[in-house]
Amino acid sequence: MSLAVIAESIIILFLLMGVGFLCRRTGVIGPDGARGLSSFVVNVSLPALILMAMQVPLTPELVENATGILLGVGVFYAVSFAFAFSVPRVIADSDLEEGVMRFMLVFSNLGFMGIPVANAVFGPESIFYVSIFNLTFSILLFSVGVLMLRPDMGRYLDPKLFLNTGLIASVAGLILFALQVHIPSPFADAFTLLGSTTTPLAMVVVGALLATLPLEGIFTDKKIWVITIIRLAVIPLGVFLILRPFVSGPFLLGVPVLLAAMPVAANAVMLAEEYHVDATLASKGVFLTTTLSLASLPLITLLIT
Repeated sequence: MSLAVIAESIIILFLLMGVGFLCRRTGVIGPDGARGLSSFVVNVSLPALILMAMQVPLTPELVENATGILLGVGVFYAVSFAFAFSVPRVIADSDLEEGVMRFMLVFSNLGFMGIPVANAVFGPESIFYVSIFNLTFSILLFSVGVLMLRPDMGRYLDPKLFLNTGLIASVAGLILFALQVHIPSPFADAFTLLGSTTTPLAMVVVGALLATLPLEGIFTDKKIWVITIIRLAVIPLGVFLILRPFVSGPFLLGVPVLLAAMPVAANAVMLAEEYHVDATLASKGVFLTTTLSLASLPLITLLIT
């Protein structure tokens, strides 16, 4: 295990947030600019990233380990959803705040941090397993995730809610994966380049939003501390304890636990902005969980290696 690689992944996120913070404080990015970048990520770069993440081969290894992989994915989300639909109900002050908290407990930073950290801990063979989790993540993000952020929409469900580029990309990606159809160049290269802008732009927007907050408010918000502890420690430990009697090894056991220990996905801020809910709360969650993951992730890796 390379702790240096784990630390480097987290430091990169902070540097990107720092760029957004400075740009907002110096006026390079204004309020409209931050909203525009956020909308671009949600509607263009993130769907491109999702589509290309599903361009993975259907190998004999996948077929052989299909039961173990499905068990890992099922436990991963079962534990996350269990906490998401219980804890926020107790600590949130409103339905919209409750929705943001639920989102933060279910959706972790699988993409940018999950891939390099899994590679550092388990080697390049683990990347395929991370991709399977990313596939499920992509489908849930723009369906269940949207309803979490806007539970009021679920009461008067409008089918147009699901006509968003993210869900369309997820369904298209799943169909292409099932049929094993690979996107040819130069289209694949264009989608890959667009997708590669998702993480830097997302973290820049997070930093820009943080620049408008009093920093002391981040560390004194008790509700964010509750979400952070559950996100970084309780959920991964729950996944570990449930899976351990049924599967073993670095991939079927270690990968789900490691991914469950990732900080809140930066997409929380982008979607909170897009659907006009509490992006400030989401920014606090991304910042605090990313900060503390510098200490929590090495501890989790010691448990599973």
